[in-house]
Amino acid sequence: METTCVIQKTQKKQKLSEKEDISGNIKGLGSLPEEVLRHILSFLPTKDAVRTSVLSKRWEFLWVSIPNLDFERYTSDKSEPVETELLMNFVDRALCLRDSSVIKRFALSCDVLFDHDASRVYTCISTALNHNVQELNIDIYIGDCDVVFSLPSCLFTCKTLTSLYLNMWARKLKLPTIICFSNLKILTIEYLTFSNEYLTQQLFSSLPVLEELKLDDCSWGDLKFVTISAPKLNSLSIFKMGVQDGDIQRSGDLCLVMIVGDSLKEFYYKGLMFAEYCLYNSFRVEKAEIVTKSKYDRPTNIGRFLWNLLIGLSSVELLRLSSDMVKVLSDSPEFLPHMPMFNNLIDLIIVDYRVDLDCTVLLKILQKSPCLQTLNFSEGISLSLNRKEDDMILDPVPLCFLSHLKCINIGSYFGHEKELLAVKILLKNAVVLDKINITCPASYDKNFDRQVKVLTQLLELPRRSQNCKIRALTV
Repeated sequence: METTCVIQKTQKKQKLSEKEDISGNIKGLGSLPEEVLRHILSFLPTKDAVRTSVLSKRWEFLWVSIPNLDFERYTSDKSEPVETELLMNFVDRALCLRDSSVIKRFALSCDVLFDHDASRVYTCISTALNHNVQELNIDIYIGDCDVVFSLPSCLFTCKTLTSLYLNMWARKLKLPTIICFSNLKILTIEYLTFSNEYLTQQLFSSLPVLEELKLDDCSWGDLKFVTISAPKLNSLSIFKMGVQDGDIQRSGDLCLVMIVGDSLKEFYYKGLMFAEYCLYNSFRVEKAEIVTKSKYDRPTNIGRFLWNLLIGLSSVELLRLSSDMVKVLSDSPEFLPHMPMFNNLIDLIIVDYRVDLDCTVLLKILQKSPCLQTLNFSEGISLSLNRKEDDMILDPVPLCFLSHLKCINIGSYFGHEKELLAVKILLKNAVVLDKINITCPASYDKNFDRQVKVLTQLLELPRRSQNCKIRALTV
């Protein structure tokens, strides 16, 4: 009995102590200025920030002026109508109770399954914009694929907006006739089908201070010509990983997208190509990536598309190309004489799949890159034909091999005959090479004899550069 009493008293003291600690923590936080408390609340998810209103009377309405408001679907799947209703009720209440303070960030992710959902979304966004929102993230799934959705016209003339993320899930958006994003610096558009050529042109010509533009899985639909003209645009990324209804090929009648790159320094294109992109005045581009995919049938003139794009990137210092793109260009040899000079190119990276050293396009790029210092074959290198010797593949030897090329990286090396001969050709012609890093598959870690054989073969290769070091690694 005495022992039981002692245990019960100890447990009561622990509970009291825990309550005192919680109370003490609340009192400690409560002594902080309200600005500091709001700043702390801004790091919490909005739903959790609202829950702090039950802590005490002082906390009851602190959350109504936090700078960041994020409202997202309750689940990652498409919500049921009742859940959409609950979410929108929560958003309405939060905005209704809010004071006049500025909203720094407003994010809304919801489903629009009925007409009244669209009306409520429209109203919520309008209310947020009235609070001089700076960063706006809109992610809307529209149940009816035939609906052309409208956003508040005041969004497209908002003077405080500096960052806009818009995801329409492969639906069409009705653009207003007046568009002027006077302070927008970052624009990301995902899964949007553009439907009006004139208004789309207005959109991409009304971005006077835009610095970063991302177009992710968007479709140009039936548009035939668009110009992206933003005088301060620094970075442009276009990702096209999926096919939408608006991507149906129209016998070569694809959209021509002209990109005026007066200030452009970075250009990235990754995925399928269902439009022709041309860079104009792109003399400042320093980094570029073109990674094409061959999953679907290509437009018949894709070779011309890619050649024109490559010509617009002649000023780059770093160029990343997919082996698939190199192959496509090789299938259009008529454009080979028009290969531009890459006088500033320092790093060349070939990704995705193994590339053949004797590929005409690769050889031409090397010939046109006199200052190349680093050459990367991320997925390995080989030869297209059975050869016993190099057969003067590098003839004439590219100027960069004689004066600038310092490092070669080769991935996914298995030690096959063609791979070994390709490495031999590189070592034979690289006069000032400092090192060649060759990465073998992880499976070689468990095969010591194989490791020894591969390394012995590599070390026995003649090297034109006396300072060149060969390093074999495993992933």
